[in-house]
Amino acid sequence: MSKSLEHGEHAEHAAHQGDKRAALIIAVLAAFLAICEQQAKRAEIGVEENAILAADSWSEYQAKSVRFAMAQDLERLASSLDAPMQAEKVGLRESVLKQLRSDQDHYEKDQENGKKAIAARAHEFETLRQENLERAHTFDNAAAALELGIVLATASVITASRHLLRFSFVMGLIGIVLGIAGVVAPAAVVF
Repeated sequence: MSKSLEHGEHAEHAAHQGDKRAALIIAVLAAFLAICEQQAKRAEIGVEENAILAADSWSEYQAKSVRFAMAQDLERLASSLDAPMQAEKVGLRESVLKQLRSDQDHYEKDQENGKKAIAARAHEFETLRQENLERAHTFDNAAAALELGIVLATASVITASRHLLRFSFVMGLIGIVLGIAGVVAPAAVVF
């Protein structure tokens, strides 16, 4: 009889220890979940910001293209007209043609605000947008694994199942690994 009481006490103590382990796992997973959700939101904001910046850059590129085409067309038109007879008008015509050629060069080749520079900036923003999108997906997947781990740990307390507690631990580890990957190499684990 004393043996069965002793086994009962050990079983109760083990169940209580399991509750403590589950509570500790839940607390740790909840902390990582909060971090992952915050990082996912931060990445989503980065996606939006870079999408706007890329769109703005492409709009600027398009405006430069229109200005370039207009300057080119006006230069062709002015070049095709007969030269005026008056000397001052000839100088004015040459000045206008020179300005139109200069505008074309500026719109096309300017190092900071030319079409090539603007297109390069737009591509950089698109790359950053994509990286943030991959990061957001990775953190979302990490959060899902952590949430599942929390649910399983809670269920393990209710059912007194060590298997559920172990599985919750595994899901939590997967979530933590995905969260770390979201910082280090988000493109490597996007699924």
